[in-house]
Amino acid sequence: MKIQLETITSSSERSFSLMYNPRLSDLFFWHFHPEYELVYIDNATGTRHVGDHISTYTGSDLVLIGSNIPHLNFDYGVKSEYRKVVLHLKKEFVENHLLTIPEFTGWHQLFEMSNHGVAFHGKTKHQIGELLFQFEQLNPQEQYLKLIKVFHQLTQFHEIE
Repeated sequence: MKIQLETITSSSERSFSLMYNPRLSDLFFWHFHPEYELVYIDNATGTRHVGDHISTYTGSDLVLIGSNIPHLNFDYGVKSEYRKVVLHLKKEFVENHLLTIPEFTGWHQLFEMSNHGVAFHGKTKHQIGELLFQFEQLNPQEQYLKLIKVFHQLTQFHEIE
């Protein structure tokens, strides 16, 4: 099982990038990248493999993965018709911007926990998942504002693993 560096192609003028419904279910892609990743998959049952942790999810999954943490694509082996959104945050954006804002002090713990992967449960994952799918209809400025809302909500919920 060889790990691969994934190069995330995103605009240099954007702090984050989004992918909607990428289909990799037939590809075993054990990879890492410097970007932080928030992934939501709905209507699927599969394997969650982040770092040295392996588990399964049923129905849906919402996971925050830290910078350079090896992980498997969440749709590997999924046979159902699923929806997936993947948000990649540039490492510099998180560490030099978001984590330096005094009002976001609660975010430090969340991003620190992402170094081992953070899975969200209950209402949290569905609420955040739906918010992430709304990004597709928004302009970049509106996406940025909604991104702040998403991470604020993630720090408020205690339904994590």
